[in-house]
Amino acid sequence: MTFHDDFDDRMTDEMQRMVEGTDASDLVRTRIERGLQEPRTMPRGLILWGSIAAAVAALIALAVAPSSGGKKQNVAAGPLASTTTQPDEGVGSAGSDGAGVGPGAASNAAPGASTSTTSVRHVAATTVPGKTTTTTVSGGPPPSGPHITEFPLPQGASPPNDIAAGPDGNLWFAESFFGKVGRVTRTGTVTEFSQPGAAGANGMVAGPDGNMWFTEADNNGNGKIARITPSGTITEFAVPTPNPALQNIGRGPDGNLWFTESAGKVGRITLAGVITEYAVPGAAQPNRVAAGPDGNIWFTETEGGRIDRITQSGTLISPITVPGSIPVGITAGPDGNIWFADMGNGGQIGRITMSGTVTEFPAGTNNPTVITMGPDTNLWFTDINSNSIGRITTTGSVTHIAVPTPGQNDGITPGPDGNVWFTELSASKVARVDLH
Repeated sequence: MTFHDDFDDRMTDEMQRMVEGTDASDLVRTRIERGLQEPRTMPRGLILWGSIAAAVAALIALAVAPSSGGKKQNVAAGPLASTTTQPDEGVGSAGSDGAGVGPGAASNAAPGASTSTTSVRHVAATTVPGKTTTTTVSGGPPPSGPHITEFPLPQGASPPNDIAAGPDGNLWFAESFFGKVGRVTRTGTVTEFSQPGAAGANGMVAGPDGNMWFTEADNNGNGKIARITPSGTITEFAVPTPNPALQNIGRGPDGNLWFTESAGKVGRITLAGVITEYAVPGAAQPNRVAAGPDGNIWFTETEGGRIDRITQSGTLISPITVPGSIPVGITAGPDGNIWFADMGNGGQIGRITMSGTVTEFPAGTNNPTVITMGPDTNLWFTDINSNSIGRITTTGSVTHIAVPTPGQNDGITPGPDGNVWFTELSASKVARVDLH
């Protein structure tokens, strides 16, 4: 039995015990039960274990919540218990409050937000190809040179997945459960905002209107595209397709937002909330989306082993098939090409020219997941099952930096501070790779 087999078995047993217990909410219990019934094969491994890891962290947060009057707190139903509170940093009046409301929209005006500061852990990293050495410094000043700084989320927060830099100078992230999205300042002050009637959020991106946009689902699986202003006002727009299984959302070159549906569609939403969906022939779980240097919108098909393109007017272009691939993350690179993370073929980082030529480079890990262009003209990526953050040059040279807290890492983005930020899904943390 391999390490991964043993881990899978122990994780499944733990899930089953939690499902049979009384700590899990109906939503979390249902999602775990669905996951336990799935065959543990890739690429469902990403969907299954990513969801299970999120559920584990959420359930653990429930189980260890401090008691009140001898009873466990229901953190999903009540306000977040805050620790030391500081004024928000970097929150200005950038952008509009999004007064335009399109079809199917419902607004939640300025919900109560919980703000909390958290302890910080620094890890210095010295990287060379194939080897990483780390030195941990808890608290105090950060070490010199490139290092990772972690910010644990407040108790009761659900696992973070996608993350994006906001026009307000902060980082914004989606939470998997409990109907929340979060904002973290550059120094680690976390503020959470409740979504009206939503069970969980997924993709996150900054819109051209000065607001953040994200995908979400309610307890019945209905999909919505949501907009949140820097001050925390959320507006939701219902997606016409029932149970669309919304995935990622990205900013298009046309001034609109584009999103993917595992149900086999890609969608476009205007800033006023008008949604148009396009069916992808033979689609196998459209996943992440990115604007390409050619003016088209590119997206991955996780189970189809294909990279797709759609024009701004909604015309699908013949997909690019990558044999043996399980493409997930995708981004435009600094070299005018498209780059993607391939969980297949032993773990690869792929590059596609605008003429369709594909070149793959070994990622050094088995399951590279999300990829982004960094502020240093390199590409940076996470791995859902390897405890490190990867960096690849445009010529294919890869190095890794170990993440101090064991677990699964998911979303990644360049920050407004010139560093790289990512989410620790199973550890319920956001972290920063300090490049300076």
